[in-house]
Amino acid sequence: MAAIAGHFNFWNMTSEEALNKVWLRVDKARTISATVSVVAIIMSPIIVFGNALVILSVWKDPLKNLRSSPSNFILLSMAVADLLVGLVACPLTVYWSTAIFQQEGPSFSPLLVSSFLVNVSVGHMFLLTVDRFFTLVTPLQYRVKVTNKRVGIATVTCWIYFLLFGCGLGLLQEYHVIMGTIYNLQIFCFLVSILVIYVVILCRFRRYSKTTQVKDQSRANRQMILQRERNLWKAITIVICAFLFCFMPWFITQIIIYVYLPCHRNLSFLMMFYIFSTSLMYGNSGLNPFLYAWRLPKYRDTFKHLFSLLKKRACFCNNQNRQRIEIHAYADIRL
Repeated sequence: MAAIAGHFNFWNMTSEEALNKVWLRVDKARTISATVSVVAIIMSPIIVFGNALVILSVWKDPLKNLRSSPSNFILLSMAVADLLVGLVACPLTVYWSTAIFQQEGPSFSPLLVSSFLVNVSVGHMFLLTVDRFFTLVTPLQYRVKVTNKRVGIATVTCWIYFLLFGCGLGLLQEYHVIMGTIYNLQIFCFLVSILVIYVVILCRFRRYSKTTQVKDQSRANRQMILQRERNLWKAITIVICAFLFCFMPWFITQIIIYVYLPCHRNLSFLMMFYIFSTSLMYGNSGLNPFLYAWRLPKYRDTFKHLFSLLKKRACFCNNQNRQRIEIHAYADIRL
């Protein structure tokens, strides 16, 4: 490994050494850093808007139909994590990419905060997948197994665990490669678990549909079951495809960096692809409101209700302003 890496203490490489060995060795490092800043600035308002809308919907709950389900509290907690990605992680990424070439040297705190928030978001995606497993596979026992107390414990545990892991990354910077490997394996295990659970859901629902169709002689009921199966396949396929699109490029880039980096000749292209893959991970925080909330009828109705209220309020303010202008104009004419 030492011969391949060109570093005799490869596994004890510090964060600063990793930065000097990889990022600052790139020929077009400043151009790539500027690209990082532009991408983060563009993505930040998109991420903030979608997740702020989810938080507002659950907090206000104008139609009184979102607080009754425990899964909505997982969605709310995930929306908070994704909102922080837009409000905190993206600006810190811009700061880090601009401060990396300054003489005092870059701080790894922005990267630690970003990794913590991305981890929390992935953890909540796993919790939502488990929630859907109980909803679709054991619907009669869902209310017994998935309660508000258990959901609260799970979400708090998710935040605390990844916070402690982020602190561990900060305290053990002398073992940057080892901790980075553990970080990658951790996210990989979460992603594989999510994919496996979705495959199990599809297989179980397929088996249930076949059994029901054999027992039920009604053509209308069979058509309804087939339609439900198509909708489920479509929904899960969209989630899985978006999931793989956002995270697989990052894993591929990580493998290339860890294995082939020392002998890689086109380092600038590799780091540009790394930026692209990291941006996709941030983009997942912007997609989550649409993948997990907008597709649900209850959330769509709530969003439409909130937009209608905002529209009415805007029209009311415009009418008031128009009346004030007319009153002032009439007063000027009288004078």
